[in-house]
Amino acid sequence: MLALALAAPAARADVEAVFAGGTTTYASSWRGDYGAGGTLRAGLRFSRVFSVDFQVWESLATVNERLNTGLSLGITGVVPLRLVHPYARLFAMHQHEEGLVSVEYAPAGTLFGIGAGIRHRAAGGLSLGAEVPIPTRGDGRLTPVFFAEVTSSYFPDDTLGPHTYVGLDLGFGLDFLLR
Repeated sequence: MLALALAAPAARADVEAVFAGGTTTYASSWRGDYGAGGTLRAGLRFSRVFSVDFQVWESLATVNERLNTGLSLGITGVVPLRLVHPYARLFAMHQHEEGLVSVEYAPAGTLFGIGAGIRHRAAGGLSLGAEVPIPTRGDGRLTPVFFAEVTSSYFPDDTLGPHTYVGLDLGFGLDFLLR
């Protein structure tokens, strides 16, 4: 049996480059703390069901009038149905939280994550969402998609900011078949 498995030709595994961008809105565990901004994600999807991806976002939050900048590295499992692709994404993240006063006085520091007033925080999170492929003409290598997802993140330490964030992301993406 093992000899047959080793002798059989390997199945071709599709590899896709995935890109997405959109808007994000959220609430945190602080009373009256809401935010909104934008998000970008890029990654590689293997065999149409598993991807490794990187996401960045920038948002403005109400409590302390702060700017939240986030970076996350995640793994995503996708169910590639014909009309919709539900998915779950597990991620680790690093977030900067900085008052707008600090941003005003050191905009370059904000861009590079250095400067007075930046709170560096680490968290983990989970996203549940779905991609809806948009039908196009062509060879099928490039597929535009609409996506919607609900995301939750948890910070173990609440001395520098809220414990949890729960949000909704909506946007468009491109799935590009590499091979």
